[in-house]
Amino acid sequence: MNSSRLFKDLMRHEFRNKGSWRKQSRNRLPRSWRLVYFSLFIIAAFAISLYFALHNQLELTRLWYVTLGLPYMIIFMGVGSLRREWENDTYGWWLTLPYPRMWLISAKWIAAILQTIAVILFLFVVGSLYALFISSTIQPYTLADAVSFIIAGFNWFVMIIAFTPFVIALGLLTASTKYSTLRPLNPLLWILLMGGGSVFYWSGDHQIYEQFDHVQTGQWFPFTWHFPVAALISWIAAYVLIRLNAYLLEKKLSI
Repeated sequence: MNSSRLFKDLMRHEFRNKGSWRKQSRNRLPRSWRLVYFSLFIIAAFAISLYFALHNQLELTRLWYVTLGLPYMIIFMGVGSLRREWENDTYGWWLTLPYPRMWLISAKWIAAILQTIAVILFLFVVGSLYALFISSTIQPYTLADAVSFIIAGFNWFVMIIAFTPFVIALGLLTASTKYSTLRPLNPLLWILLMGGGSVFYWSGDHQIYEQFDHVQTGQWFPFTWHFPVAALISWIAAYVLIRLNAYLLEKKLSI
C-alpha cells in the first residue's frame, strides 16, 4: 500500500471521528431528546422568520447573520480535533501509530477543514432553498431577492473558507502547546485566538456587520486583490503552524 493511500485512510479516520467519548458518557440527555430540541429550534426559527416575511419586515440577506458565530466554531473544531485524543485517553495509541507526526497532525488539519466546508455547504444549500421558498410564495419578495441572498451567502462563506486553514492550524497549535513543554504559552494563545476573533468582528473602524454588508453588493466575489493575497499569506502561515505542531508533538511532548 503506497504512502498516499495510507495518508488518505488516516485522514478519512479523522474526518469520521465522532468526538469525545468521555463527554458523551457524561451527557445524560438522550440523543433522541437532543434531536427533539434541535428540531424545535429549527421550527421556531422558521416560524419567526416566516412571520416577519409575511409582514414584509424580513430582509433576506440579513438571515446570514445567524452564521456570524461560525468563525468561532471553526476555532474550537481545530482545538477539539487534537484535544479529544487526551479526552478519550487514546493519545498513546495515536502517537505510536507508524506514521510521521507531520502526517498525524496534517490528517487532523485537513479533516477539520473538510468538516468545516461540509458544514458551510449545508448551511448555504439550506439557506438558499429557504430564500427561494420565500421569494416564490410570499409577496413582494422576488427571485431577484433570492439571488441577492444567495450571492451574499456565497461571498460571505468564501471569506470564511479562505482563512479556515489558518484558523484551524492555530487551534491545533493552541491544543498541542497544552501537552508540550510550551504549556505556559497556552493561555496566551487562547487570548490570541479570542482576541483575533474580536478583531475579525471589529476590524479597523468598521464593525463586522459593515464588512458583511460589503459582500451584499449583488456581485459575485466583490473583493479587491488584497483578499487573495491575504488568503495566500494565511495559507503559508498555516503550513508553518502545522510544521510547528508536528515539531512539538515530536520533540517537546510533555505527558
